[in-house]
Amino acid sequence: MSNTKTDFLSESGHWYDYKGNAKYTLIGKNGKERNTTLRDARKLILVPSVTGILGIAAKPGLVNWMIDQGISAALTLQRLEGESDYDFLNRVKLDSKEQGMKAAELGTIIHAEIERGFKGQDTKSYLAVRKILDDMFPNEEWVAEGSFCHTSGYGGKIDLYSNNGIFVDFKTKDNLEGKDGARLVYDEHGMQLSSYAQGMGIVNPKRVSIFIDRLNTELIVSHVWDPDTHTRHLAMFNSLLTYWKLLKKYDPSEELIKLKEKNNV
Repeated sequence: MSNTKTDFLSESGHWYDYKGNAKYTLIGKNGKERNTTLRDARKLILVPSVTGILGIAAKPGLVNWMIDQGISAALTLQRLEGESDYDFLNRVKLDSKEQGMKAAELGTIIHAEIERGFKGQDTKSYLAVRKILDDMFPNEEWVAEGSFCHTSGYGGKIDLYSNNGIFVDFKTKDNLEGKDGARLVYDEHGMQLSSYAQGMGIVNPKRVSIFIDRLNTELIVSHVWDPDTHTRHLAMFNSLLTYWKLLKKYDPSEELIKLKEKNNV
């Protein structure tokens, strides 16, 4: 039981209503826009995103990247005269955090360029991605950024999928030259794609992870997941979903079923 809706917002640990509409922000009592909270979700029967669920699990690749950023900042920043170890450490943390924010912002821009391409506005990033996809799946019709809400209590926005059960997720990375897709993926990537397939009611999906170089968006590395890993990845995700509900003391699944049945969704 799922419903899809196209939305241009970025999916990053946010909320969806029972129709699959993104509810990342709300208008507060002061009339200003603010981020949606768990308290809001309880009142409005909203569901967390796939990335929000996955966010409670450790991410070795991300942790290693963050460590590298911290070390790089410590090696490149000049120590100020009379600066204490504590102040220098804080400056290193701030610098590495800024690098992470810049990488995330660039990733969002690249995602948006690809989305615009699939909606009719050719971009360099889109054309490079489209060539890879056309080589793998000729004559496939794609839907970009479709969102859904699943009655088990989560929602999400899918980078790309087809009605033939192919799910594609885009990631941006640095220095992809000579890299092998199989060495770039982690279980979390497979879990994300499997959760999307479940959200769309697809039992035997084809799952594809595509990595785009941040500085050279025409440099792309892809990985097609072994179908045999889908069952394991889906079980892993659903276990995290159960843990999330227990941790947050919030399970919207029963109310979702009622809402969907009442509104014929």
